[in-house]
Amino acid sequence: MTGFRPFGPDHLVVLAATAAAAAWMIVARGRLRGQDDRRLRVALAAVLGVNELASWLVAAAHGVVRVPLQLCDLALLLAVWGLLTLRPRVCEVAYFWGLAGSLQATVTPDVHEGFPDYWWIKFFIGHCGVVLAAVYLAATGRVRPTQRSVWRVWAVTNLYAGLVGALNWATGANYGYLARKPVQPSLLDYVGPWPWYILALEGVALASFYLYYAPWALARLCRGDPRTP
Repeated sequence: MTGFRPFGPDHLVVLAATAAAAAWMIVARGRLRGQDDRRLRVALAAVLGVNELASWLVAAAHGVVRVPLQLCDLALLLAVWGLLTLRPRVCEVAYFWGLAGSLQATVTPDVHEGFPDYWWIKFFIGHCGVVLAAVYLAATGRVRPTQRSVWRVWAVTNLYAGLVGALNWATGANYGYLARKPVQPSLLDYVGPWPWYILALEGVALASFYLYYAPWALARLCRGDPRTP
């Protein structure tokens, strides 16, 4: 087993597989919307949930308590909740966090060992699964974002940052990477030192949310929809 190498063969394969699965969902969205997909949604939720729960047990067996307070951890929990219940607000946050957060994490993963290390497998099943859950919810019409959605999720994201930032300050943790940057190369390497990169991330997050809202805005403009996009 060797250390993880960004954009090495194992990384590229999983990125390509995720992109292919997401593209298929988008192309097949008409068929996907016309069927009873409860079993499929439950199966995807089960994979995500079992994968995450197993990691808590593996970590506990090594004397480590995993607290799911990273943004991607919460995106996973919301994706599971959204897949099982189809609650619009839950699906909405899972969509934006899944693409703006978990997708970014798959491109610049914070892992240390390459395939077939357990934590490599756990990381990519979880993060790629959340990305695919977000795409699936959108492709099947369970997510229909508006501009209000963008600002609502941005407000929720800031609430998350405030709460975990206070927790980081009190405990020395690094949830949300708000106390320090990840060891592996990431987008944060290009937006300045702490604490300025946190302010830069405010703009990056908002721009990302607008990017993932853009398909709906463009579709409404093309249809001449008089409603606020």
